[in-house]
Amino acid sequence: MKAPKSCVVVGAGLTGATAASELAQQGFQVRVYEQADVVGGHVRSEWIRGIPYEPHGAHIFHTRDTAVWQLVSKFTDFVPYQHRVTIRVRSHHLSWPLQRCELPQLEEWSEVEQELASLPHKPDSTNFGTYCRSLMGETLYNLCVRNYTLKQWGRAPEELSASVAANRVELRDDGYRGLFRDPHQGWPERGYADLVEALLEPAEIHLGQQITCSDLAQLTRPGEPVVITSALDDFFSGELGPLEWRGVRLESKFIPDVRLAQSSMVVNEPDLAVPWTRTIETKWALEKLHDTPGTVVMREYPGASAKHYPVPDSAGINRALQASYEAKLAAYTRNPLMAAGRLATYSYINMDQAVRQGLDAARHIVEAH
Repeated sequence: MKAPKSCVVVGAGLTGATAASELAQQGFQVRVYEQADVVGGHVRSEWIRGIPYEPHGAHIFHTRDTAVWQLVSKFTDFVPYQHRVTIRVRSHHLSWPLQRCELPQLEEWSEVEQELASLPHKPDSTNFGTYCRSLMGETLYNLCVRNYTLKQWGRAPEELSASVAANRVELRDDGYRGLFRDPHQGWPERGYADLVEALLEPAEIHLGQQITCSDLAQLTRPGEPVVITSALDDFFSGELGPLEWRGVRLESKFIPDVRLAQSSMVVNEPDLAVPWTRTIETKWALEKLHDTPGTVVMREYPGASAKHYPVPDSAGINRALQASYEAKLAAYTRNPLMAAGRLATYSYINMDQAVRQGLDAARHIVEAH
């Protein structure tokens, strides 16, 4: 009798949950292993007195991938939300990305105006620092980007790849103040935990278990496919050395009798005298709650030990180490192994891309079976 189709997914975040859901729909028996005591990974949202907050930072679903949007909308109800970010420069609250029409309120406007008039036709992509300076001029760069980057990444901007700026640093003159321009944007009405748990419903879930490559001989049979969504330096027990990660720590404060505490969901703080990088008020995402008393404001502090962000250094050292780990993954012969998601691919991707990678990993397994 032919053995039933089965597979293993390492990690119960958004990517792993998507892969598990898709594989289960294709008739696979799926076992998911998650090192935390809850599912959801970094996207998991929480609630207090009916107000949502996000212990791992702000997550806004936005995409141009219609198939991905249809998939996530099938598992939970999304409400429309156009994400806005502001940046505090002394007493000024400016839109982020910066809008040219708002800049004259700055005391440094005369210098800014001169610098904007002499910008190069194309930004200098040597590194993140050169890119931003050539995009907005030295004055705006020092006011809005340099110190924020030092806090966020713990590195000088010149040590980071210019790729960090892609879709994140702009100078706009069109008046559009939403952070994203994708046609599909929203926030899950019941939070991201609801989405992930719905995706995982057909899977067998094991919590509190960190899986490494050495565990596969015991947990899987030869030839059984495995989707890896955990960081590869963890999966291989640091055999080639640790990858560099940047983590954040959030302090959440519930404020009773206040409906909304700040001017947008996210307020960036570029001042080095402020120890946190930004404040987040998730309640902005659910308009139906705006008149409800009580809100939660989170301060995001950089430099925690968590693996939230891969560090794209301008020298490419971290990317080279990731490539070495990926070579080890490809060389493993007992089971077909596939890396998917931000952690496993060591990439700074958005949530829709995380879902897409989960779908692609599942499709690869189905086609190869």
